[in-house]
Amino acid sequence: MLAKLSNFISGNLTKRTLLFVLVPLMFVFYFGSLGFSVLLLPGTYNWCDASISTLLYPRNNPEFHFFASIGIAVTGLLMIPFAGYINRRLRITSPVAANAGTIAFAGGIICLILAGLIVSHTLHGRSSVPRLHSMLARAAALGIGVGMIVFDGCAVRGYFGRATGKKLYRRALLVLWSMATLPAVLAVVLGLVMRTRVLHLGFWEWTGSVAVSLFLVCSVVFLPEHVSG
Repeated sequence: MLAKLSNFISGNLTKRTLLFVLVPLMFVFYFGSLGFSVLLLPGTYNWCDASISTLLYPRNNPEFHFFASIGIAVTGLLMIPFAGYINRRLRITSPVAANAGTIAFAGGIICLILAGLIVSHTLHGRSSVPRLHSMLARAAALGIGVGMIVFDGCAVRGYFGRATGKKLYRRALLVLWSMATLPAVLAVVLGLVMRTRVLHLGFWEWTGSVAVSLFLVCSVVFLPEHVSG
């Protein structure tokens, strides 16, 4: 049991397990729970303006907010193996960068889990840490976004770093990873440089959710089963 748990946390799993078990479960728990919460939300929900956190706040949906809360937390748990899985296949390019990306990505996942479980928005005007959920959500977006950027950089280096011989990574991986990473770059830059409320806009959160999903699917499909120098 402990060995299986260790393999799960470290990402020592097969492509088949990731692609046909974890990825479908992630889609069901994340997009399924959020879609269900939208249907059960009193009133209307404008995904371009309202943040995803709107679906988690008890004051907005007292009876069914826990669907989105549990869905996001479970999604974070299912994402854990991907950090180690990607790291193991990028370390040959740059161990330091791959480890840095893994730390950022894993830290973002932990914050995502906590953001799903801790809904600290004030319900009756009182809360010991009223902005804790918001801070965790920002940290999750930043950590996962930075991790994606670093991972993408490792893949680019692995592809172009070899003047001759077989490329470490497929061109499709670079193209799709770069497309998925672009929203992360924009979100990080806008959030850190402009310091506006851009990260709270539903458009960026939903776009980022799709981008992360694409990134993880491409990681399983296009990263090699085994990488050798």
